[in-house]
Amino acid sequence: MKKTVLYSAVAIASLVAVTGCLKDKDFEDQKYGIQVNDTKPAVAFAQEASGVNVGITSAATPVVIAGPALTIEGQRTATVDVPVTIVADESVVTAARAAGRAEGSGDSALAILPAGTYTLSNMSPVIRKDSGFVNNLTISITNTQALNPDSTYAIGYRITNVGGGYQVAENSRTVLVRINIKNKYDGVYQLTGYHNRTPYTFRYNTEMHMITQGPASVYFYWPEVNSKGHPIGVGPNNSLSWYGAAISPIVTFNTTTDLVTDVRNLDASVPITMFTGAGAGVSRFRDNPGTTNDTMFVYWNYNNNPLRAFFDTLVYKSPRP
Repeated sequence: MKKTVLYSAVAIASLVAVTGCLKDKDFEDQKYGIQVNDTKPAVAFAQEASGVNVGITSAATPVVIAGPALTIEGQRTATVDVPVTIVADESVVTAARAAGRAEGSGDSALAILPAGTYTLSNMSPVIRKDSGFVNNLTISITNTQALNPDSTYAIGYRITNVGGGYQVAENSRTVLVRINIKNKYDGVYQLTGYHNRTPYTFRYNTEMHMITQGPASVYFYWPEVNSKGHPIGVGPNNSLSWYGAAISPIVTFNTTTDLVTDVRNLDASVPITMFTGAGAGVSRFRDNPGTTNDTMFVYWNYNNNPLRAFFDTLVYKSPRP
């Protein structure tokens, strides 16, 4: 066994709005950045290149997320009402894919969110006089259950026109929204249970992240060790221990019945199977509408050994960052 090592869990972004990769020299040459003249201030998307991080969960009803924000460059306030025209632009996504291929980044595999499956709340917003921004736009995405959790989707928006005597900040006139879909089992849970390693009963009580692996699958991620994996329990040395990432269960559900159909190992070197022997209940997800205490029951063992079984109860705490 190995004693646990404590780390800070790092949230993985599910949606990022970005404006592109900018080279230092290009800033120095004023090739990039907000290019305006002093007498005619400009309107730009407010998102920083580092992005805005959010996540969305697959649902039968439309999912609404924060949309891009607009700003008057330099934090100036508008002296008149400034009408802005925004359009959806797939070329923003294709440009990001091309840059991803050149850089070897994940953007090379971006999937364009199909037209007609999302709407921006206002394609003609107005930055009001004495204000410097619009930050209440939202994006409504329909039928997220039809999207593949294994894919990263993207939407591109472009500012095509502004009024009131203002201009567009040319190099901040587009924004890319990247979207990853979480399935309904994804979340932060409190894990309690025990491992029946004869002659001991090793109990555990710890926070666990269940992370989307596919449309109906989640895997155990233990933030105390900053790794995929699962605790063994409190053993004779009075420490919460684990076998390392080599024991990393992934759970698959029937999304209609919420029954567990399979438990296997992310690491193929050690077989993991669903356990149905003595003491095991029905492995399932129990949705409790109107409450936050959805519960997951998972019974599994490794090496097909009934004396190496785990009896897990996971109570939902919050969405995963």
